[in-house]
Amino acid sequence: MNAVAPGKVILSGEHSVVYGAPAIALAVGESIQARFSPDLSQYIVLNTSDAERFSIACDQLAALKQRLDLRYAEFETGDRPVDQILDAPQELLLYALSHFSNLPSGTLSTVSTLPTGAGMGSSAAAIAATLVLAEQLSAEPLTLAERFSLVRYCERLQHGRGSAIDAAAVTYGGLVQVQNSEVARLDCHLGQGWYRINTGRPQVSTGECVAAVRAKYEDSAIWSEFAGITGAIPASLNDPDTLMGLLQENHRLLQRIGVVPEPVVDFISQLEQLGGAAKISGAGAHRGDQGGLVLAYLPDRCSYNEVDRLCRVYGYPISSLTEDREGARSI
Repeated sequence: MNAVAPGKVILSGEHSVVYGAPAIALAVGESIQARFSPDLSQYIVLNTSDAERFSIACDQLAALKQRLDLRYAEFETGDRPVDQILDAPQELLLYALSHFSNLPSGTLSTVSTLPTGAGMGSSAAAIAATLVLAEQLSAEPLTLAERFSLVRYCERLQHGRGSAIDAAAVTYGGLVQVQNSEVARLDCHLGQGWYRINTGRPQVSTGECVAAVRAKYEDSAIWSEFAGITGAIPASLNDPDTLMGLLQENHRLLQRIGVVPEPVVDFISQLEQLGGAAKISGAGAHRGDQGGLVLAYLPDRCSYNEVDRLCRVYGYPISSLTEDREGARSI
C-alpha cells in the first residue's frame, strides 16, 4: 500500500497568514512517498529516510496521543517550548496514525525528495501521506476538507501556532490561497521561469522563528502590506514586470521583520542586479546564516547561466519548479 504527498513553496504570505492575511502557495513535484507493509508483530515500525528506525507497540498509540496533547496544552499556556513537545520527529507520524482505529501492525516506510527544514512543507507532506495510508488501512476515508484539518492539527505539534498554508498545499495540490483557515484553489498556474534555491537548513525551527516574529510584530500594520502584495499576485502571473515588482517588495518586507539572513540578503541583491527577483519562501530564520528555501523568478530577459554561476559562488543548489495539481493521494 503506497501514498504520496507533494511539498510546497509559498509565493506570498508565509508569516502574515498567521495574523489573518491571505497567503498563496504552490504544491510542487518534489514529494514524500509512504508505504505500509502489514505484519503480525503488534508493533508499528517507522523506517524513514532521514532518521533511525523507531517502533511502538500498537496498544501504546493512544497513550502517546494523550501525552503529546498534554504537552501541546502546556505549550499553549507558556509552560513548554515548542521544540520540547516531541521527543523524536517520528512521533509526529505516530500521532497521525493514533487518530484511526483498527490499524494493523506493520512497517511504515517513507522516501523523500524534499529537503528537510528548508521551508518546503516536509512535515506536512509526511503527515498527509501517512494519513492517506491510515484511511485505507482503517477503512475510514476522509474528505479533502477533513484531511486538510487533520494534517494541520497534527502539524501543530511540530510548529506550534503555525499557519494552515502547508496543510492546504500538500492536501489540495496546485495553487491554493489560505486565509483564516479557509482554503480556495486558484484557477491559474504558475507559468515558466520559476526556480527554487536552497540556502541551507536554518539554525532555528519554523516554530521558533514564528514565535520570534510574533514577539515583535504581532500587532504591527505590516501585515496589511503583505496582504496587499498577496492579493495582487494571481492577476500578475502573466505580467513579468508587475510580478517582479511584487516579489521584490515582498522580499523587502521579509527583511523588515528580520527573517532573511544577511548572506541571503546579499545573494538576492546580486540576483536582482542580474534581472531576476527572489524571496524567502517559508519561515526563513531570525538568526544564523541559512534561510532555507528561496523562491526565484527569472523572466526571459534574465540569464539563467549567470544566476547559476551566482548560486555556485554561494554554494546554493538551484533547480526548476514543477507543479503538482493532485495533492496527497494513494498510488
